[in-house]
Amino acid sequence: MAISKPPMLALFTNVGSESLRGVNWKVDAAFLPNEQLVDVLTCAKVLADEHGGVNIPSAYGMPQVLMPAASLRQGGAVCPNVATGIRARSAGLPGVRVTWAVVLASTLFFVLGRGRWV
Repeated sequence: MAISKPPMLALFTNVGSESLRGVNWKVDAAFLPNEQLVDVLTCAKVLADEHGGVNIPSAYGMPQVLMPAASLRQGGAVCPNVATGIRARSAGLPGVRVTWAVVLASTLFFVLGRGRWV
């Protein structure tokens, strides 16, 4: 199951962690071409292809939540070592701020059937 709510793309599978069968996700044009992405659950870097799509494996059926690195605040709470967004200096900075609470709330909102299913 792939759920898209820009700038987030959540990928879920039911193959189970003990399955020898892996899942290879191929999602077309979800991001900007060659955009640097981050799986916010593992902080792994992913690069969108020349058309903005992603083609990535899901090891052991683990979920993935991809967001542009520019959406993540440098020095913030979510993947600060790979974030490329605005560095936090004060509470009133403009820009997208992503925290674990936002990621969790967004994921639950869309898993419960209110999001756009891709």
